[in-house]
Amino acid sequence: MHSPAPSPAQIRKQIKSQRRKLTDRQRRQSAWLASRFLPKLVPLLPKGAKIAFYLDSFGEMPTVVIAKFCQKYGYQGYLPITRQSQPLTFAPIMATLTKTPLKKHRLGMLEPICRPHQDAKAMDAIICPLVAVDKAGVRLGMGGGYYDRTFERTKRCLKIAWCYEFQVLDKLHKQPWDQSVDIIISDKVIRRIF
Repeated sequence: MHSPAPSPAQIRKQIKSQRRKLTDRQRRQSAWLASRFLPKLVPLLPKGAKIAFYLDSFGEMPTVVIAKFCQKYGYQGYLPITRQSQPLTFAPIMATLTKTPLKKHRLGMLEPICRPHQDAKAMDAIICPLVAVDKAGVRLGMGGGYYDRTFERTKRCLKIAWCYEFQVLDKLHKQPWDQSVDIIISDKVIRRIF
């Protein structure tokens, strides 16, 4: 007899605990290792692609390397804007991430205060945070549903998970509202789901 699968709350607690144990150096090293896989996205993206990503705030793998990737390949980077119970919209970053004006919103993350905002349908790729993802692309987020609502509205863009390898699980239970990712990039490997 085998034990029941852990609940989403149990998975969140375990993974968040593992992330908190990482030093800043380990987090930066993991991001650098993952950044080696970003050029594999180039053949999948149009020239001048619009790439949305997030600013790491809660122990996620750092995303500054994604901003550098966008700059190197001539892509426009965007950051998410959250509105309660609404899909995300996205605001452009300036020439460099450090010049982009930011504010802390009610959930504790930094978001840009620049305009104009773009709908998710305008993005060519959305690189999303997560707590866990399985090898079939089923994503477990923080529980607010922002990315599920956003991904539901856009079928065209690449949906990309950015995570530590320990966040990649064999199988997660998929809820009816869950939206899967197309690609998983970790500090160890890139996986294409489609």
